[in-house]
Amino acid sequence: MFSKILSALLVTALAVSASPALQGRQSCSKSYTVVSGDTCSAIEAKTGVSDSQLHALNPSINNLGIGQVLCLSSGGSSGGCTSTYTVVSGDTCAAIEAKTGVSDSQLHAANPSINGGCTNLQIGQCRSKELNTAHVASYYFPDGGFGACGSPLQNSDFIVALGTDTWAGGAHCGQTINVQYQGKSIQVTVEDLCEGCAARGANGLDLSQGAMAALDSNYVNDGIITVTWSFA
Repeated sequence: MFSKILSALLVTALAVSASPALQGRQSCSKSYTVVSGDTCSAIEAKTGVSDSQLHALNPSINNLGIGQVLCLSSGGSSGGCTSTYTVVSGDTCAAIEAKTGVSDSQLHAANPSINGGCTNLQIGQCRSKELNTAHVASYYFPDGGFGACGSPLQNSDFIVALGTDTWAGGAHCGQTINVQYQGKSIQVTVEDLCEGCAARGANGLDLSQGAMAALDSNYVNDGIITVTWSFA
């Protein structure tokens, strides 16, 4: 019989900060300051952090800058975890990711106790199932075309396209997502795939024009906004 363990596993990814104040955040237990000549591979070699961990903890790492402070570890506690998932018999990392919408890189980066092969999950293990940090959201016009989930989509529909890092092979098609922006909150349904969203940062979204308009009355000028979201 599997033994139960009490440790909580955190899945919330931390963003890159350009300020040394990152070192003072309780949720980031280890940081690194970029120096001249640094590349991601050089930083990974110096610190022992994997490429997936570095990018998951720093989703805005597209352009390194001297003095930029990167998070290397999110610490060992559950921190601000407000919603948890408990591992059940038969669970695998892939199954948990499909159920909760957390990417594989996020799960392993923020939960270093899970080994690379995901063979050490135990019944009773808990982790957050929310993606409650800031993520980039853009918008598009479906114009009656078919989404990657197979349904025809209209501009006025409250639908969302997930990035390739969250898509999970279409496992989330039909699921509801809560999206918040500047005090406003809407619910949208996963109906499409956004091929370019992951390049703008981890867990980015592409909202339909109707959904974006409901969140941001100035969306035409803003174009891209920063939102928080989680699966309902």
